[in-house]
Amino acid sequence: MRRTAWDELCVRARVSPGAAAILGVAGNGAIWSMTYQELKDQSEKLGAEITKRTAPGTLIALDEMTPAAGAVAMMAAQRAGRAFLPLNTEVPVLLRREILADARPALLLTQTDRGTLRGDGVKAARGWTPRCDLDGVAYVLYTSGSTGRPKGIMVAHEALMQRLHGLAQVPGLREGESITAITALSFDISLAEILLPLTVGGIVISAPAAVRSNREAFVELIDRFRPDVIQGTPSFWRLVLAWGWRGCAGARIWCGGETLTPSLAERMRPKCAELWNLYGPTEATIWATAARIVGDESISLGDPLPGSGLLIEDDAGHRVTSPGRQGEIWLYGAGLMKGYLDHDELTEQRFAAKDTPDGRKVCYRTGDLGRLGEDGGIEFLGRTDHQIKLRGHRIELGEIEAVLEECPGVSQAVVLVGAADQPDRAHLAAFVVIDDGTTPAGVRRWVAQRLPPIMRPSRILPRQVLPRTTAGKVDRIRLTEDLRGAD
Repeated sequence: MRRTAWDELCVRARVSPGAAAILGVAGNGAIWSMTYQELKDQSEKLGAEITKRTAPGTLIALDEMTPAAGAVAMMAAQRAGRAFLPLNTEVPVLLRREILADARPALLLTQTDRGTLRGDGVKAARGWTPRCDLDGVAYVLYTSGSTGRPKGIMVAHEALMQRLHGLAQVPGLREGESITAITALSFDISLAEILLPLTVGGIVISAPAAVRSNREAFVELIDRFRPDVIQGTPSFWRLVLAWGWRGCAGARIWCGGETLTPSLAERMRPKCAELWNLYGPTEATIWATAARIVGDESISLGDPLPGSGLLIEDDAGHRVTSPGRQGEIWLYGAGLMKGYLDHDELTEQRFAAKDTPDGRKVCYRTGDLGRLGEDGGIEFLGRTDHQIKLRGHRIELGEIEAVLEECPGVSQAVVLVGAADQPDRAHLAAFVVIDDGTTPAGVRRWVAQRLPPIMRPSRILPRQVLPRTTAGKVDRIRLTEDLRGAD
């Protein structure tokens, strides 16, 4: 029989009904709590309503709501045997309509001003009816990836539970420990913040959205609750450091979603008890590998999480086993997605049968580049679509960004290709966040001493901050538009 996060919640409610499942801060500043029994009761009531109003195998969309409400909504959908779809509340109206038309959810859950959840029917677009073919799917998330076109990623209950069980072991979350729920629900790592603690008997610290962009809100939350785990992207942690955050000595910090550079790791380690680098595309269900960063060594992707595996293949399709060689990263194991919603051809392109130690043979092609280190660790080199050719030279933009971020006074850098559609004018441009004592000329001199001419950005564009997506990652699409406007 299929086991779900709802089943795990029921166990916790039976064993420790009065234990705190979720903590938060009310409008008057007082701390409130929701016990495991209360969470189960609320989810069961909402789940019964979902069952009455929707058919089996349908999709329940989750609109703007707090992490606490999100926990109730996710558990209610699972109790009803329906998949859930967290919506990105910051996307343009037309893109939202496109996603809804593609997903065809049967119900839209929204949080009211009183904090309760209301279920509304979804207005039909172009005559579509709700889909009812998602039996066994835990959730659907939309990601544009490198194409810019949204596509739904289906994750089965088996993959989700495999991943949650693995994360409970590495980096680890034990019964009674807490984790901050800071991430927007539309970014899959939010599931680690909400569902992981609820399946191990831990505590979700429900944070207001302001915590992601407001120094005072973030500092107050961390100082008040002293969480055991805080999760965020490198872009988020750079923002926090720019705020002058003093750290949380007892916390374990999980960092992923973008490349963790040695310079950022060096600044983060003194701020916490443990620093972890996590890696994994949405298609691999939250995270796929983890590495604890303890010294000045190069940043590794670490080891696959329990139940997962990783291999690297070169351009010729040969397995990389020699240190120093690079290739594309392939993932395997029970944590892989079921496929892309209504995109069978794309699903077939991303999966292939290979010999794997787990005997499953099915591997997912990530589109990420990795290099095997002398110690057996894997260094992340960026996306295959971030590997460019400029005047006949193959260039890894990630390598240039790493050199820029090693420059004193530079806290973040993104390198893009300007005038890419005009070979005679194509050039490299670097957006950099620099302090008051650093100049573009100084950055240019630093790069000239460390990179060959073809890899040196011809333009250094200083910024106070780099734009971020709802997921907390650098918004490269927006930067590309800025660059296009400046050309």
